[in-house]
Amino acid sequence: MNEIQKYTALKLPWVQVAKYVSSLVSAVLEREITCEARREDDEYWSVAAENDCFTNVEVVRLVKAVDGNERMLSFALPVDSNTTKSLEMDLCSALLKRAMNLVWDTEFVTAEALWVTDRFPEDAMLPEPNRHLLYVDSAVVDCRKLMPMEEFVRKLFEEGGTYTDLTSICEAYEFEYGTPLYWMHPFTDGKYNGCYFVMVQEGVLVISYDEIDGCDHEIFVKESARLCDAEEMRCFLTEWNIRSTVLTGTISSLLNFLERKEAALDA
Repeated sequence: MNEIQKYTALKLPWVQVAKYVSSLVSAVLEREITCEARREDDEYWSVAAENDCFTNVEVVRLVKAVDGNERMLSFALPVDSNTTKSLEMDLCSALLKRAMNLVWDTEFVTAEALWVTDRFPEDAMLPEPNRHLLYVDSAVVDCRKLMPMEEFVRKLFEEGGTYTDLTSICEAYEFEYGTPLYWMHPFTDGKYNGCYFVMVQEGVLVISYDEIDGCDHEIFVKESARLCDAEEMRCFLTEWNIRSTVLTGTISSLLNFLERKEAALDA
């Protein structure tokens, strides 16, 4: 019986491994982290944060991001410390596979590269480890696979331009990623009553509404559709923090008032 099987090997230089892992780690932890990947010995490799470190809470988030089990978590958490600069090999390997959207059977550690082998297709295309990756709502999304903005806006308003139409278009995203890739933001610059953030191929689409229908809910304004940049998103976050802080204070005062009132009635 012939048990010979043809496998393909990929040579991943350590610099490239670091870029892939850095991309996913930064997306998961929602802050820019530059990592270094290196060989420890002939059977072990690891990734370490340069000029940074990971808290135990962040290590847990990384393990959850790759659907790691209790064994992976137990090895990944540092002993007698609340922080670590390095990530354990099993977690590193899982992060690399998730970032590359690829799985393999075997790894070989050399001084210059990590070699991985499996029955890869001849035309296997490796993703770029960069700005296209989004980690949100426990999903890892390659935005290059999403609908382009122009097509999304055209389709939305051809179907009516309402929240109901938005949910219909994004239903496939929810099935694939576990999240519909849109989120409501109730505060705007005062021109509109509110807006939604929607992920499209080019980035974050902002689309606002003024009216709400009893059946189809928010009615979007086509002229408001635009791509959001980092500065505008920073303004959205600032506005949210200001308003939510005020509201939290108000709710706390009301809660305190009600508790004192009820305590007086029980006395």
